[in-house]
Amino acid sequence: MAGYFVLGLLLAGLLFLLLNWWANAEIKSAKRSLTWAIVGVCLVLGLILIATGKALLAAVPAGFALFRMAGPALAKLALGRLMSGKLGGKTGKKSSESSQAQMTRAEALEVLGLEDGASKSEINEAYRRLMGQVHPDKGGSDWMAAKLNAARKTLLE
Repeated sequence: MAGYFVLGLLLAGLLFLLLNWWANAEIKSAKRSLTWAIVGVCLVLGLILIATGKALLAAVPAGFALFRMAGPALAKLALGRLMSGKLGGKTGKKSSESSQAQMTRAEALEVLGLEDGASKSEINEAYRRLMGQVHPDKGGSDWMAAKLNAARKTLLE
């Protein structure tokens, strides 16, 4: 019984130290540490379940830990391959390249939100405004950025 009391005191002290660190940590560092702590707990839980003969249940925490460690990178890789036509049996040009080659003047005007007869400066202004909203570096999509590029190219040719 005294062993549990000592273990409880050690855990309480560890929790106190952890909370003290958490209160003084930078947000980015704290998020990264918390993510890895959760992954670690999931892996330990998975190992405990395997050791107790419940290997099937261990797939849940271990799967979560694996997804947190590698899932986003794998999802980004698969999405990139899908967009480039390497998945789903497509070959040849990227889908964005083929859509750029087929864009008509009317489609380009619609993409940029312009009327027929828009000047070069109006085209460039609409392009810059929209690209500022949908650029991939600002959380937008590569597909929409490619559409804007194709529309601008079509209208300025």
